[in-house]
Amino acid sequence: MKIISVRFANLNSLPGPYLIRFDAAPLADTGLFAITGPTGAGKSTLLDAIAVGLYGRVPRHDRQVGEMVSRHAAFAFSEVEFEVHETDADTGAVARVRYRSRWEVKRKVRGDDKGGLGQDAMSLVMSPSNEAIVSGKEAVPAKVGELSGLDFGQFEQSVLLSQGKFARFLHAPEKERSALLEKMTNVGIYSRLSVAAFEKAKAEELQTKLLRAQLEATRLLPDDERGALETQLDRLHEEAEGHYEEQHELTIFLTWRAILDQLERQLYKTTSETEDLRRTEELLRPDSARLDGHLRATNLGAPLALAAAAEQELNRDVAQLEALDQALPLLAQATQEAEARYSAAADSHTAALTTEDQLRPVLQAARQQDAEIASAQQRLTKNHTAHDHNQAAHEVEQAAWQKTQTHDLAALGQQQTASEAWLLAHNHEAQLKDELIEIGAQISDLESVNTELATLEAQQQAHLQQLAEATADHKRHEQAGAGARQTQQALVEQGRPSRDEVTELLRGTDADALAQHDADLTARLQLVQRLLPLAQAAHDHAARAQGLHQEHAQEETTRDLAETAFAHLTERQGDGQRLLDSYQRELRAQQALADLNAHRQQLQTDQPCPLCGALEHTFGADFAADANEYEVRVEAQKQALAHLSAELTRTGQDLVRRRTEQQQRRARHDETTAAAELARRQATELAAALAPPLPDLADLAAVQHLLDDTAAAQATTGAARRRLVVLTEQLAQLRADHTAAGAVIKQAQEEAQRATERQQKAQQSLGPVAAGLANFWEQADNYRAVIQGLLVPHSLRLPTAGQPYSGVRVTLEERANEYLAQAQSLTDLQHKAATLRDRQTDRAATLALAQATLRATAQALAAEQQLLDQLRTDRLALYAGSDPAADAEQLHQATQQLDEAKQLAFSHRGQQQQNLAIKQAAQRTLNAQLTEHRAAHNARQTELAAALATAGFHDAAEARALLLPAAEAERLHQRRHDHLVAQTAATRRLADLTAELGHHAEAGLTPHTGPELDRQLAELNKADDILQQQLGAISNQLSQDDAARLLLADGLRALQQRQLEEQRWQDLSEQIGSAKGDKFSQFAQGLTLSHLARLANLRLRQLTGRYTILKTPNRNLELQIIDHDQADTVRPMASLSGGESFLVSLALALGLSELAGHKARIESLFIDEGFGTLDPDALNTALDALERLQHSGKMIGIISHVADLKDRIGTQIRIQPGAGGTSTVRVVDVMGTETSCEA
Repeated sequence: MKIISVRFANLNSLPGPYLIRFDAAPLADTGLFAITGPTGAGKSTLLDAIAVGLYGRVPRHDRQVGEMVSRHAAFAFSEVEFEVHETDADTGAVARVRYRSRWEVKRKVRGDDKGGLGQDAMSLVMSPSNEAIVSGKEAVPAKVGELSGLDFGQFEQSVLLSQGKFARFLHAPEKERSALLEKMTNVGIYSRLSVAAFEKAKAEELQTKLLRAQLEATRLLPDDERGALETQLDRLHEEAEGHYEEQHELTIFLTWRAILDQLERQLYKTTSETEDLRRTEELLRPDSARLDGHLRATNLGAPLALAAAAEQELNRDVAQLEALDQALPLLAQATQEAEARYSAAADSHTAALTTEDQLRPVLQAARQQDAEIASAQQRLTKNHTAHDHNQAAHEVEQAAWQKTQTHDLAALGQQQTASEAWLLAHNHEAQLKDELIEIGAQISDLESVNTELATLEAQQQAHLQQLAEATADHKRHEQAGAGARQTQQALVEQGRPSRDEVTELLRGTDADALAQHDADLTARLQLVQRLLPLAQAAHDHAARAQGLHQEHAQEETTRDLAETAFAHLTERQGDGQRLLDSYQRELRAQQALADLNAHRQQLQTDQPCPLCGALEHTFGADFAADANEYEVRVEAQKQALAHLSAELTRTGQDLVRRRTEQQQRRARHDETTAAAELARRQATELAAALAPPLPDLADLAAVQHLLDDTAAAQATTGAARRRLVVLTEQLAQLRADHTAAGAVIKQAQEEAQRATERQQKAQQSLGPVAAGLANFWEQADNYRAVIQGLLVPHSLRLPTAGQPYSGVRVTLEERANEYLAQAQSLTDLQHKAATLRDRQTDRAATLALAQATLRATAQALAAEQQLLDQLRTDRLALYAGSDPAADAEQLHQATQQLDEAKQLAFSHRGQQQQNLAIKQAAQRTLNAQLTEHRAAHNARQTELAAALATAGFHDAAEARALLLPAAEAERLHQRRHDHLVAQTAATRRLADLTAELGHHAEAGLTPHTGPELDRQLAELNKADDILQQQLGAISNQLSQDDAARLLLADGLRALQQRQLEEQRWQDLSEQIGSAKGDKFSQFAQGLTLSHLARLANLRLRQLTGRYTILKTPNRNLELQIIDHDQADTVRPMASLSGGESFLVSLALALGLSELAGHKARIESLFIDEGFGTLDPDALNTALDALERLQHSGKMIGIISHVADLKDRIGTQIRIQPGAGGTSTVRVVDVMGTETSCEA
C-alpha cells in the first residue's frame, strides 16, 4: 500500500482546505522527508487525516472523530488517494490500481441540537475515473482493508509507526512491558483465551456443584408417609363413592318433587285461566252481535257505494256551476281595466326613449373629461407626497450623519486602546495553545496510573473478600458433616416401628397371597358396579316409554281442534277474496272516468279533438272523477286479507308442528322401549358371571346390597395391601437416606479441604498486589509534581487525588481561546475604523446629490398643477352637472322601469282574457255534465232500493248503521277466534294436567319438600367438595413423589455426563487457563517477541552492524543486546545510550511494521516523534541511519519538532502556527523554496 495524496479541511488547527501530493515534486524526488513545526502546531493531525480518510478512526489517544473538527467550522473532510497492487485472476499479471477514500461530517443547521455534528459519512471511488466502489461508515473501512490487506490496527502498526512506544518498551518493568507489547502486537486475544478457559472451567465446576446440590436437595416421601397417604386415598375414594350414591338418590327425589310442584302450579294457573275465559265470553257477546250484523250488511256494500258516489258527483256539479255563474261578471270587468292600463304604459315608455337619446352624447363627453381630471389629480397628489417624504428623510439623514460620524470614530478608538492593554497584561498566555498538548499528555498518563491504582485496590479488596469467604465456607462444611452424622443415628431409630408393623401385617400369610386376594375382590366389585347402572337404566327406560305413550294419546285431541280452526280460517279467506274482487271492479270503473278527464285537460282552443275532430270543446272544463274512496276500500280489504292469510299461515304451521311432534313421540316411545329391553339383556348376561347369580334383576335393592358387601370386603383387603407397600417403600427410603447422609459427610470433608486451600491461595495473592500499589503510588506522585510545575505560570493547581482533572484542561483551553479571541478582536477593530472613514466620505457626496434632485422635483410639480386647472375649466363649459355618469344611469333606469311596466300590463291583459274564455267554456261543459249525472243518480237509487228490499232492510241508513270499518270488523273477528282457540286449549290443558298430576303423585318417592331436599343436597355437595380437595391434595403429593423419583434417576445420569465435561475443561484450564490471563498470554507474548526480534535484527543490520537484539532465554518478556564491537558481549538494554536506544527502538518499530503487514506490501511509513530526547550526537547517528534506510524503496516521513532536522533533511512539510489558533501547511524543497498546500 502506498499513500499518493491527502486532501483535508477543518481538522483541529488546520482549516485548509489543503492538498499534499506525495507523488509530485519535491516529496516524490526523495524517499525521506520531515514533518516539522512547533509543539501543538498540528503535525500529528496529518497522520490523523490519513487514518480518518481511510478508516474513519483516529489512532491517537483513542479520540472520538468529532473532536478533530475545528471549532465553529461548518464541515470537515479528509480524502486520501492510495495505490495497491492487484493481480489479474486470469493472466496473473500484477498492476498498480489507485483508489480514493473520503470521510466527511457536517454541523446541523436546524433542530434542538443546532450547531452539533451530524452523522459522518464515507465513500470509496476509483481514481481518477471516480467510479463508485462502495459507501458507508462500515463498508468503506472493510473494503480498504480488503484492498490493502491491512485492517485499522495493522495499518496503525505498519504505516503509522510510534517509535516512542518502543523506546518506553525497552526500559519498562516486566509488567508494563507486557501491557505495551499486548497493545502494540494485538496478542491480547491469548490473554482473553486464557481467562476464558479459566472462567469456563470454573463455570463447569459450578454447574456440576449446582447439579449435585439439586440432586442432594431432591427429597422423596418416606415409605411410612407414602403408605399412610395411599391408605388415606383409598378411604377417601370409598367415601366419595358413598357421596355419589347419596347425591344420585337426592337428585332423583329432588327432580320428582320439582315436577310435582310444577304440575300443581300449572294446574292452579290453568284453572284460573279457564275461569277468566268464561268471564271474557260473557263480555264478548255484544261484540259478537255487532260482528254478525256487519257480516249481513256486507253483501250490500257495492250498491251502497255506487249510490253514494253518484250522489256526490251530482252535488259537486251543482256547486261548481253556481261558483262559475258568480265569477263571470267580475272577470269581464277586470279584462276591460287591464286593456286601459296597457295603453297608458306604452305611451309613457315611448316619451322616455326620446329624452334618453338626446342627452346620451353630452353625458358621454363629460364622463371622459372627468376621468382625465381625476387621473391628473391622482398623479399630482402622489408626486407631492413622495417629494415631501424624500425632503424630510433627507433632512433627518443629514442631521444624523453629522451627529454620529465623530462619535463612532471616538468609540472605536477607545475599544482599540482597551484591547491592546488586555493583550499586554496577558502576554504570558500567548503560547498557551501550544503548551496544552504537553500538559494534556501528562494528565492522561497520570489518569492511566490512577486507573491502575484503582484496579489494584479492587484486586486487594477482592482477595480479602475471598479469604473471608473461604474461612466461612470451612466452618460451614464442618458443621454440615456433624449434622449428617446425627441424621444417620436418627434414621436407624425411625425405621424400627415400620419393621414391626410389617411383621404384624404378614402374620399367617405372605405379600403375594394378600395381593391375589385383593385382586379377586376388586374384579368382583367392578362387575357388581357395572350391573347396578344397567338394572337402573332398564327400569328408567320402561317408565319413560309409558309416559311417552300417555303424552301421545293426550296430544291427539289438541291436534283435532287445530285442524278444525284451520278449516274455518280457510273458508273466511275465500269470502274475503270475493269481496275484494267486487271492490276492484268498482275501482276500475272510476279509473276509466278519470282517464277520460285527463284527455279533456289536453284539449286546446281552435285545435281539433284527436277522437272526434271537433274544434269546439264543450267538455274542456275541469272535470275529475273521484276514485280515492274506492282505492281506500280496496286497500283496506287487501290488508284484512293479508292479516287473515298470516293467521292462516300461523295456524297451518302450528298444525304441522303438532303432527311432527306426534311422530317424534311415537319414535321416542319405540327407541325407549328398545333401550329398556337392551339394558335388561345386558344386565342378565353380566349377572351370569357372578356366583351366586341374582334371583331377579328388577330388585334394585338386592343389587345395591350385593354391591355394598363386596365393596366393604375389597376395602379391607386393599387397605392392608397398600399399607404393606407403603411400609416397604418407607424402609427402602430410610436406607437410601442413611446412605445419602454418609455421602454428605464425605462431601463436607472434601469441601472443607478445598476451603483451606483457598485461604492459603488468597493470602499468597495479597503480597504482589501490595507491592504493585506502592510502585504506582510513587509514579502518580512524580506525574503530579511535573504537571504542577507546568501549571505554576498560569496560577493554577492540580486537583487532589481522586478528583477529576477535566476542570484544569477546560480552564487552560478557555484562557488560550480567550487570548486568541482578544487578538482577533483587535485586528477587527482596526479594520472597522478604516472602513468607517471611507464610508463617511462617500456619504457626504451622496447627500449633496440628493438635495439637487429634490429642487428639480419641486419645479416639475408646479407645472403639473397649471395643467390640471385648465382641464377643470373646459369641463364646466361642456356640462355643469357634478356627476354625468350618475345622471345617465338614472335616466336609463327610468326608461327601463317604464318598459317593465308596459310588459307587465301586456301580460296581465292577456291573462285576464284567457281566464274569461276558460270560465265561459267550463260553464257550458258543466251544464251538459249535470244532465248526465242526474240520470246516473236516479238509476243508482233504483238499484239500491231493490237490493235493500231483497236483504230485508227498510232503507240504506239502517244497512249503513250496521256496517263496521274494515279494521274494526277484522279486530272483532280475530278476537272471537282467539277466544275460541284459547278456551279450547285451556280445557284440554286442564284435563291433561289433572291426569298427569295424579299419575306423578302415585310414586310417592319422598315426604320432604323441595327446599328441604335442596338443603340436604347442598350440605352433601359441600362435604363432597372438601373430600375432593383432600383427594386432589393427596394425589398431587403422590404424583410429585413419583416425579421426584424419576427426576433423581435422570439427574444421576446427567451428573455423570456433567463430570466428564467438567474434567475436559479442567484439563484445558490446567494447560493455558488463569484468572488474570497471564499464563497463556505470556507464552504467546514470548513467541511474538522472538519473532519481532528476528525481524528487527534485519532492519538493525541496515541501520548499524554493531548490535543484535536477543530475547533472554527462560524469560518471556526480557530483551538483551549483543554488542559485536565488544566481542559479542551480551548487555542489558538499560546500558544503551540515547542514540543507541533510538536505533534499537526504530528497528523494533520497523520490525513490527513487517509483522503487522506481512500479507501486504508497505511502501509508505510515517514515524511519529521520538527525536526530541536525543542529544546532538545521538541525533546525528539516528539521521544517518534513516538516510541509509530510504534506499530500501519506502517513502518515509518523520514527524518531529526538532529544529536540527532542517539541516539534515532538506525536504519538509512545514506546519506553521498563525493567528487565531490556526496553522498553515507548506512544502519546502532542498533549496528552501516553500510552496503552499492550499487546495
